[in-house]
Amino acid sequence: MRNRIKVFAGTAGRPLADKVCERLSIDLGKARVARFADGEVDVQIEEDVRGADVFIVNTTGPPAENLIEMVLLAEAAHGSSAGRVTVIPTYLGYNRQDRKDRPRRPISARTIIRFIAESGADRVLLVDLHSEPTMALFGNRMQVDHLYASAVSVEYLRKILTNPFVVASPDKGGGPRAEAYARLLGQDDFVLFSKSRATPGVVEEKTIKIIGDVRGKNILFVDDMIDTAGTLVADTIAAKKAGAKKIYAFATHGLFSRDAFERLDTSGITEVITTDSVGNRKNLFKPKRMKLTELSIVSLLAQAIRRLHDGESLSLLIPKP
Repeated sequence: MRNRIKVFAGTAGRPLADKVCERLSIDLGKARVARFADGEVDVQIEEDVRGADVFIVNTTGPPAENLIEMVLLAEAAHGSSAGRVTVIPTYLGYNRQDRKDRPRRPISARTIIRFIAESGADRVLLVDLHSEPTMALFGNRMQVDHLYASAVSVEYLRKILTNPFVVASPDKGGGPRAEAYARLLGQDDFVLFSKSRATPGVVEEKTIKIIGDVRGKNILFVDDMIDTAGTLVADTIAAKKAGAKKIYAFATHGLFSRDAFERLDTSGITEVITTDSVGNRKNLFKPKRMKLTELSIVSLLAQAIRRLHDGESLSLLIPKP
């Protein structure tokens, strides 16, 4: 009886889920997502889901309460005899802490994945995970699928980038992502910016090394997220001093914490492109110097849900060079 698709959403995922349901020509599932008097999350699915193919959409930005909403909705669906439950955290928080890099620190990614797996969900559908190797932490607890925002970004990037240009990673860890985008955009090579920092969110310009040639070229930085924008701003300044021309940045998840918008707007960057994976951020700030563009992953999510429901592969949703 998995002939019915039912989509439910947490608080932060509601705007995106509404649009996904519109694409699927279905109504958003009825669920109450509220709080007890002390702030504890209280959810209830308010319609029959027995045998249904249930999808739970929520972003975990900000992480804590939104993550709990998603997991509790999944548990409620599982406990209500849903035929299958898929959780879709359009941005999955806590993935930056994927290893113990200093003493007495948790491996938060592992703990959060265990938390999701214990919800009773059968599958998780991720979007541009910060650390792809952490997908292995799900083990055989649940099925894992991964979508890439390049499916919606590459077409736009091809329109705005003019030669000569180079794709760049803002740090060493993003090398594979920059290499993939370079191939998709017809480039043979990419540039790597290497940094060191003592405090999270704080990068000093003097600590940045540029591995590759940027002089006289336009640059496209690609990353999975922009948080405080400290790295991107420092890289932009360093690139300008090294002779780069226009600078663009694409990041799937636009968190824009603290004064990120203001820092980017005064950095000399030409355009910042992101998606609506954590909700509409474009209306939060009106830039004076840079252009801010938001691409939508609604169609990508709707296609993925339909394909999963129909038992079809998601490989056709991954762009090829």
